Amino acid sequence: MSIVLALPAAAMFGELRELVIHAGLRAVEMMLEAERTAICGAPYHRQEDRQAIRMGHAPGELVLGGRRVSVKRPRARTRTKEEVVLPSWKRFSAEDPLTERAVEQMVVGVSTRKYARSLKPVAEGVATRGTSRSAVSRRFVAATQEQLDEWMASDLRGLNLVAVMIDALSFREHVVLCALGIEAGGKKHVLGLQEGATENAVACTELLANLRERGLRTAVRCSW
Repeated sequence: MSIVLALPAAAMFGELRELVIHAGLRAVEMMLEAERTAICGAPYHRQEDRQAIRMGHAPGELVLGGRRVSVKRPRARTRTKEEVVLPSWKRFSAEDPLTERAVEQMVVGVSTRKYARSLKPVAEGVATRGTSRSAVSRRFVAATQEQLDEWMASDLRGLNLVAVMIDALSFREHVVLCALGIEAGGKKHVLGLQEGATENAVACTELLANLRERGLRTAVRCSW
């Protein structure tokens, strides 16, 4: 395997942004389902005091990170057959939650964490209380960060990479090193993040050590 210590920052940020959008989409889906469960109860669980009943899913679209994405919207109706508008759906339909500031907050937050081998189920971190605009936004950021944490702690032994590229991304006063793995067919994987004051050997070494601890294979010979 080749380790290349440079890549255009724009290309690296583009791949990282793709990961954040996927994490944000998963977070939105979890928040919507958590809100439906709060008013309808768990699936297949009889709850006499429930406020509404489940009505399957409906196709929907939201703007996430400046991109229109498809979302399976959980539906619920009251006992009087009125459609229930879930707080997160109402909030995200009105405004893109994945702003540049939110992306920066998530990436910097994740890069400063020490990834645990065993993470709590992500759904446990999705609170259902608070329906204000700011409360929904905070829940979205927290849920997306937990998704990113899970990715950054994932086992890398199954990846067949031919190169790992590392570059520094600047977020205001923060510098974040990003490691990108590339397969022979060109598919890219964001592997890890590490915050550092500068793009120095110590920060790169810590990032690479984390990748090896998670099973990254470095003794792979390339035929080119």
